[in-house]
Amino acid sequence: MAIGHVETSLSRAAVDWMVKTADLTTLINQLNNNNFYGIDELFMATLQVTEALEMPGGFTAKCIQHETVVPSFVKLVFWRGNPMEKYCQSKKWRHSVCVFGIKDFKTLATTSQFLANKVLPYFDYAVVDCLHEVIFNRTYLGQVDYDLNLDLYRKHVSVRS
Repeated sequence: MAIGHVETSLSRAAVDWMVKTADLTTLINQLNNNNFYGIDELFMATLQVTEALEMPGGFTAKCIQHETVVPSFVKLVFWRGNPMEKYCQSKKWRHSVCVFGIKDFKTLATTSQFLANKVLPYFDYAVVDCLHEVIFNRTYLGQVDYDLNLDLYRKHVSVRS
């Protein structure tokens, strides 16, 4: 068993493998029947680091064994008490996690991560609205205001063909 983030990014090949090739029944039953806390953090991490399964795009257990920290390109999060704490411009915290607001818009609009934790509309809806607009503009109006470095994703240690 491995523990990791709830969120994950999967290649089409990984999804096809999970749906068409792998029989995940045993793992799901083990997680459901053993009263594990945080099974949502165990499922994908276990699949991705179990090299014997040969999951397409999977990871490696070597980083865990050597306690190597690999930055995530999936989720942006600033934790209180962490050196990154200073980048929380809103200065709003919930469960020791920065709640992003409009003051964090530039960071959110230019990050390489796909998700941001935490954005709470009831705290600051302006940042939600502005992010929707920039995504729409980039998608449908050809707005190019940020150089997306695709090599960052292609060459990331967690991307394995």
